[in-house]
Amino acid sequence: MRLALFDLDDTLLDGDCSDRWNLWMIEQGWISDAEAFMARAEQMHKAYHAGKLKLQEYLAMTLAPLRGRRVKDVQKEVERFVAMHLQPRIFEQAWACLEAHRQAGDTLVLISASSRHLVEPIATTLGIEHVLAVELSVEHGINEYARYTGGSEGIFSYRGGKVLRLKQWLAEQQVIPSHTTFYSDSRNDLPLLQYVDCPVAVNPDPVLAEVASVEGWRRLDWRTPTSASSPNALPGKSAHV
Repeated sequence: MRLALFDLDDTLLDGDCSDRWNLWMIEQGWISDAEAFMARAEQMHKAYHAGKLKLQEYLAMTLAPLRGRRVKDVQKEVERFVAMHLQPRIFEQAWACLEAHRQAGDTLVLISASSRHLVEPIATTLGIEHVLAVELSVEHGINEYARYTGGSEGIFSYRGGKVLRLKQWLAEQQVIPSHTTFYSDSRNDLPLLQYVDCPVAVNPDPVLAEVASVEGWRRLDWRTPTSASSPNALPGKSAHV
């Protein structure tokens, strides 16, 4: 198995799905004090890009509006949200890169620090079968009465947790990959970028850009129209020959 791993926010997607979902929840009236919520969210957004975000605190705030809501009702809202606000923001080059990896026979995995209720529908849109994301706590089983608790569970797919979640997933699949490639924009993903065989910096933040330059990693700038990927440009392509 050859793996092509992809971060989501600012990598495949132009923007942050959680930030946009927060605005959507405000529009739906799910958040009472919108001004205070957004002020705190902005603080945490800055902490994330500085590599200092405490994800548990962010999740406690942003998942609270889901508490007590039926899973199927939230799913319907997310489907509308993804179609209206996220699908149009997927980079054109991302579609090409994903297709190139499919044509090469690679197994695609979307691995994100965002929550599964957002990441999984986007993965479906992108045609990615395997998803590693923050898992949400649910009560009353998995039937029509299932409701979100407003909490999360398991190992967070964030920073070093992405490496742990990948190892856990591979153990469950009972496979040892022959080659791994990972695409990301963020300094927070350096643990996984340094773990895989072929790290690729996509729209990198300043810290990741510097590391990629020093280490000689491939860099893609998908916010410019001249960086479309093709099968011949895949990282590690020579390994197929």
